[in-house]
Amino acid sequence: MRIRDIMSTNVVTVTGDTSIHNARNIMQAHKIRRLPVMKKHKLVGLVTLHMLLETAPSPATSLNIWELNYLLGKMTVKDIMVKKPYSIPPDMPVEEALQLGQEKGYGAFPVVEDKRVVGMVTESDIVRIMTRVLGVREGGKRIDIKVSKDFGNMKRIMEILDKHKTVLLSMMTLPPEHEDEDWLVVLRLKSEDTEPIAKELTSSGFNVTYVG
Repeated sequence: MRIRDIMSTNVVTVTGDTSIHNARNIMQAHKIRRLPVMKKHKLVGLVTLHMLLETAPSPATSLNIWELNYLLGKMTVKDIMVKKPYSIPPDMPVEEALQLGQEKGYGAFPVVEDKRVVGMVTESDIVRIMTRVLGVREGGKRIDIKVSKDFGNMKRIMEILDKHKTVLLSMMTLPPEHEDEDWLVVLRLKSEDTEPIAKELTSSGFNVTYVG
């Protein structure tokens, strides 16, 4: 699955000359938390709701309300925006974008293709689609297995699931922290009773660590 499959395409943008007040009103009107900043159809910045809130005056300020409103009224998006924000292409795999966001501490990315902003994707969008991929919305049951890296183990697991006529909603594998440890395989099954499956997995030599 690629970013183009989950990104928002009706992207609301502003220019660097947009006032802080107007930018905040735009976010509230569209129920969004980020605005790409454009100049002649080119992405030049990104402003977030958090940045806008940080421009609010401190209670300790000595300025009166008229002075504050005057100063805030003169501030524009280009005064506080992140310049040249990190963007991603629409064909980037979803999992790569999730990893990139975690590494850089970003909660969203403008999506750029041929130097044009074609979408916006947030961490929430990625988490929502990963929830679907993992079959969490389908309910079902979960079995965790510790598996060695020997070839053939996945085939044996699938044969047991086929034998019990169990639908596999998702399978996730987690590599060990150390080379000599087993992998963790998490099965999410469309079944109300996974005990017989867990017992057969155990009798087949697998280390079942969780059934629920």
